[in-house]
Amino acid sequence: MQPQRLYRLDQKIGGILCQFIGLFVRRYRQLPPPSNWRRIAVAKYMGMGSLVLATPLLQILRRNIPQAEIALVTATNLTEIARMLPVDKVFAWDFRSLTSALITFPPFIAELRRWRPDAFFDLEFFVNTSALVAFLSGAPVRVGFHHAQSPRGRLLTHYLPVTPRHTSELFASLAWALGIPVEPLPSLFRLNYDLKRVRDEIRSLSQPYIVVNPNAGELALQRRWMPERFHELLQRLLGTFSSVHFVTIGSPSERTHVASVLSDLSTHPRIINLAGLLNLDELCFVLEHAVLLVTNDSGPMHVATSLGTPCVALFGPETPDHYGPMGEGHQVIFKRLPCSPCLTPFDGKLFPCPFEVQCLQSIGVDEVLEAVAEVISKPQKANSLT
Repeated sequence: MQPQRLYRLDQKIGGILCQFIGLFVRRYRQLPPPSNWRRIAVAKYMGMGSLVLATPLLQILRRNIPQAEIALVTATNLTEIARMLPVDKVFAWDFRSLTSALITFPPFIAELRRWRPDAFFDLEFFVNTSALVAFLSGAPVRVGFHHAQSPRGRLLTHYLPVTPRHTSELFASLAWALGIPVEPLPSLFRLNYDLKRVRDEIRSLSQPYIVVNPNAGELALQRRWMPERFHELLQRLLGTFSSVHFVTIGSPSERTHVASVLSDLSTHPRIINLAGLLNLDELCFVLEHAVLLVTNDSGPMHVATSLGTPCVALFGPETPDHYGPMGEGHQVIFKRLPCSPCLTPFDGKLFPCPFEVQCLQSIGVDEVLEAVAEVISKPQKANSLT
């Protein structure tokens, strides 16, 4: 199901359900303290990158409540990356279509209730249905995000506003709201991918290589830099770094877009197009062994960051203040125009740009090329090119 349709259904139907059920919510007079928790559910249903950004929170919970079993509650299409995270169990809801969402919702909730979570961390910003799942799970402690115009807060026992800080810090702040120490904030968890699932031909890719990701995921296609500029960038990178190969990536649904970016470069001997050809373990392997990743604001950016690979990241409709690559050694290009960022959780990231995406149009090939050269000039990366 398209994210835009999901959002509209959630705002209408989910909002009504939250308002109605909220009228009958019984407030617990005494909630179990974290020291008594045995089972913790952490829910994030959309965004591969957001799951990676949740790993500092998961580590905080493990550090402070070591006796508890931690479960990730997510969508079925994210279960593959869920198994790479520091969790003990995964609950998955299939909402790839409205029919599958309705059919699988009752058994999904029933399984959650049988598990009997003591606490439920809802990491969706303003999704009504996720607050509904938290309530129906039976968890006595339910924490998430809320704003004054949203009905979802009626179903939570604790909530926080979305403040102007990095998403990983926002997620961790939910633990703070419950009195759990969050400092020092952990780094991103290194994804625990399975090397056995990486084919020999992927392990033997020509080295050194730079990965190029011209995609941005279906949650917000507006984040994609112009394909003709990615094409020109690749042309110039090929001419500048004569000993380097370039690997393009993408999901099966993005393969056509990547092919349009490559165009006449698709047969170049130093271009390796792996879009649509990798499983998630292979994607992790490719990103971990790259010199760097050139990418739009996207999930693979956070995967690469968790694996220690530096990024040259292009931001436009969203802000790196919320979603930038964590850690040192990255180069972020963001113009910070008066209209940017326009994709925010307050409207489901559906704002229609009236300015022809000037935030990305204003990013030139020259400055991206300079950013790549800057990252490669670092001693550890310069050595990998020799």
